[in-house]
Amino acid sequence: MNRKILYIIFMFQAFIFNLTNVITPRYLDSLHLEKYMFGYFLALWSLGMLLSSPIWGELGDRFGRKKFVVLGILIYGISQLGFYYSSNIYLLVLLRVTSGIGVGAPVTLLLSYMVSNSNKGNRTRNLSMRMAFITIGSTVSYKVSGILGLHFTRELFLGQSVLSIFFILLVIFGMKEKKDPHCAYPKQFNIFNSLKHFRKLDRTFLMYLFSITLTTMTFTNIDKFIDVYVIDSTHSSSILGNIKMVIGIVFIVTNFVLIPRIKEYLGKVYLLQMIQVFMAVIVLTVFMYSNIIIMLYTVFLGFVVLKAIFVTSEQFYLSKQVPKEELGLFMGLRQSFVCLGMILGPVIGGHIYTSAPIYLFIFSVICLLSSSLILGYIDFSYKVKSSPNQVV
Repeated sequence: MNRKILYIIFMFQAFIFNLTNVITPRYLDSLHLEKYMFGYFLALWSLGMLLSSPIWGELGDRFGRKKFVVLGILIYGISQLGFYYSSNIYLLVLLRVTSGIGVGAPVTLLLSYMVSNSNKGNRTRNLSMRMAFITIGSTVSYKVSGILGLHFTRELFLGQSVLSIFFILLVIFGMKEKKDPHCAYPKQFNIFNSLKHFRKLDRTFLMYLFSITLTTMTFTNIDKFIDVYVIDSTHSSSILGNIKMVIGIVFIVTNFVLIPRIKEYLGKVYLLQMIQVFMAVIVLTVFMYSNIIIMLYTVFLGFVVLKAIFVTSEQFYLSKQVPKEELGLFMGLRQSFVCLGMILGPVIGGHIYTSAPIYLFIFSVICLLSSSLILGYIDFSYKVKSSPNQVV
């Protein structure tokens, strides 16, 4: 595994997938849709990922990951091309789902590819570097789309489709993969088999995944509805792009500088629990203040630092718990629970935001504290089990 090329792949992936986030609210407004429909459109994309991630994960474990990463990007590129040409709401709904299905492949398989090619000594660093380069890509993407969004809207969907071609070429020539001779899977594959693994999960581990869903609901709602909140506060897409750029820089510095220095503490359940409590306090503080721009440039950056630590620590924890030969499957299952949060968050959040924006952020605080309580129970349960690493 060439780590430098893989980091570039992660960065390019984030750049493409985030290129239309800034202009999406305005594009939906141009279709004369209600505000809460913004949440549904986000949820449809996540629904595609939820359904496809375990399937992509098991396919990658069985037959190799590279070919399915390429296939997923191709599906995504075609879907975004359709989004550019069509204004039919029903077709856009279908394309949003197929776009999510395509994205599920690179998101799941590139992560499992990196983890499976890392040892315990450098796994934490690789995970933090992955998040750093993803943030670089998404930050640049927000900045570029913020500028282009002043002049273009639908054209950015066409841009995503064209860039997908370059993404495919980058994966083909940059991702080196050797077939695992010790693969534990038989050659026969049933598309529904991967979904049956949900029934085999240990209850405590299932609770852990659900806690990740609650946390993802918070991350998604805050990330997406900050966009809407800033625009609704009569600020331009350029200002929003600048805010996203600063947030991204802080996230990058945290992954490059801070996380490598605290790696011995990562992967602990109690750390995840404490981070969630502190994030809840920050969210409540930031959105109770009248000048949202000042708070986003100051206090909210503490939330960004804690989020960076949480994401890396959570992924590192999971990577230690699952067998290597089923890593893709379990990363796919994890991604499904992440996507569940990405679905429930915007759908519920969209309706709450329409009622009163501040209620959305109070709801996010409740999700964080609930997740923290679940993690507290999990920490206690694992301590009393004779085999704490057994998850299935």
